[in-house]
Amino acid sequence: MPKRWPPFLSELPSAPEYSPVGTAIAKTNDSEIAAALRLFASMPPSTGVLANPVRHHLPIACNGVALELNIRSFGIRGCLLEEDIVTGAADATRVIFVGLFGRFASAGERRSFQLLLSQEFNLAVKRVLPSLAKFMKSFPNAPADASMQYMSSIRKATEASQAVNASRSSAELLRDLIRVHLENSAVGACSSYMRFLLRRRPTASAGALLRQTKLFLESTGRDPFRAIFSLLLRRKANSTEVGILQNLGTIQIHHGSAGSNMVARYFAALYTKSASDLFAAGQMALDCARHFGAITDLTEFVAQLEHALPGRRDELIRQRAFGGNLPSFGHPEISAAGRTGCIELDPRPAIYLSPLFEAIDSGSVDVSETRRKRVEIVQRMYQLAFVEGIEKPGRSGRLRIAPNTDFGAWIVQEVLGIEEMDRTLLSYVFRGFGWMMDVREQLQQPIIRPVIPPDPSIVPPPAGEGVIPGIVAAIHNRLCGPNAFFSSSRAN
Repeated sequence: MPKRWPPFLSELPSAPEYSPVGTAIAKTNDSEIAAALRLFASMPPSTGVLANPVRHHLPIACNGVALELNIRSFGIRGCLLEEDIVTGAADATRVIFVGLFGRFASAGERRSFQLLLSQEFNLAVKRVLPSLAKFMKSFPNAPADASMQYMSSIRKATEASQAVNASRSSAELLRDLIRVHLENSAVGACSSYMRFLLRRRPTASAGALLRQTKLFLESTGRDPFRAIFSLLLRRKANSTEVGILQNLGTIQIHHGSAGSNMVARYFAALYTKSASDLFAAGQMALDCARHFGAITDLTEFVAQLEHALPGRRDELIRQRAFGGNLPSFGHPEISAAGRTGCIELDPRPAIYLSPLFEAIDSGSVDVSETRRKRVEIVQRMYQLAFVEGIEKPGRSGRLRIAPNTDFGAWIVQEVLGIEEMDRTLLSYVFRGFGWMMDVREQLQQPIIRPVIPPDPSIVPPPAGEGVIPGIVAAIHNRLCGPNAFFSSSRAN
């Protein structure tokens, strides 16, 4: 292994031994049950990366109706909890390191890992900018995914790709995954900035795009995440903006059995011919309308509501809720809707919004009138779908639908001014590291199934009162009332 590679890159956490299917087969005396279980016997027994159980219970009121929220909260590798991110005890680097290596980094390892990420990102920028500038000049409205796929094709055509398989050393494979992912991230963010430059000055040459993007990046520092935030914001991100966006991204690094994670596992299990293909496929899955691409559906629905008469907006929102396709509400894997007094809740929307509201209240973030009106439309969706609930003909009780991760992510990016067509890019940047965690584990295991049970040793225990229920309650109360996007002093 080249001396410049940090030794920890060779570390690979052991595959979990927990095998609930195998254990059940051994215990049952029913031949029919055993035969059914054997259909799943060749699949991975469990995962040692992430567990996301219900850990908190929170009583709240919705229009005077008492509800109990069962709040899910994740742990990574059994040692880093979601609340560590929320409280600031774990940043993106710490979470990525723990997820990849199954332990916390020493101070020296943290510096080495940060340097590796910085070097790979900045080398990627130098490699891709000349070709990317020519591409954006030819296709000035190209979205980030098209730019990434274009540059991925060039990478495959000009470099000797290596397959993702178990025969490669863990260090070499991980270095390849990091290099490709950070190059894609650089392409996506830089193409977004070049699109902005071309809208401001359509006659700009490819050379001018190259020079201006280089000059802008020189002002952002060497941290790749701050550079990406700045490119998307079209200005050097300040410390408040970095904190808000890094909180949003870090929470998203791993999403358990999300569709894009499963695609990454499938490509690893099938020994894809290149890391480029794995990340391109994961990004395509991420952008699907029933995955994080739902944020695009929300953008389109908000535009529809903006053009509707104010008196019709509630009716249009209820119609979408009746049809089961209200953007950013509901969840395919948890009981995020119901007519009973108990609903499962994904806390991520509240976690994303908490630092945003703190910044609004302190005056660090000012919400323009135009953006405030748009986010208030989305707030009204929360009030109708979750607080008031939906009455369906012939059904007793009100159906309440909880928001999902897209709800909070859309509001944060709308308030900060990230362009609508770029609002899945941050998710790609951070979730790509979660895909690496899955790929490394998957190469130790057979074919996969859509939902993999966590090893009990990594499942965090139930928690009582804590920071996450407090945040969920505060955000709920704020969204229930008026003037949520004014500073609290002005709202009062």
